[in-house]
Amino acid sequence: MGPPMAEPKIIVSDAPDATDTAVIADGLRAYNTEKAGYDDYRPLAVFVSDPVTGKVVGGLYGGSYLGQLRVDRFFLPEGLRRDRIGSRVLAMAEEEGRRRGCTRIALNTLEIQAPGFYRKQGYEMAAQLDCDAPGVTRYLMTKRLK
Repeated sequence: MGPPMAEPKIIVSDAPDATDTAVIADGLRAYNTEKAGYDDYRPLAVFVSDPVTGKVVGGLYGGSYLGQLRVDRFFLPEGLRRDRIGSRVLAMAEEEGRRRGCTRIALNTLEIQAPGFYRKQGYEMAAQLDCDAPGVTRYLMTKRLK
């Protein structure tokens, strides 16, 4: 038995270094892999691009992991929030999730964003986090992928 370990320093930062956050992400991923017995994480993105320039103007990204598809961000410019473009983007992500063997999709949205849109797509409220100021209540929404 060696000498006692010194008390670790605990620091709060609003500008975390990527190397330091990688220690946390990699450590958690290794722990999860050890406990689950496998690691099947794969990123996923569905992009919407301008037909003339080819430039990405919106879409969604996230990833699949341990049977769940997660949407991290989903954005369409105001002018593209018609013609079921958002519904098609989300449906494409869901289909890819099914293809990967995911049984559930989850995402977070704000009251001022699109909870009504997700409800129309068959999503259910899993949790509601009431926050100050008005309009910024957060919702965890989920849908079973059959």
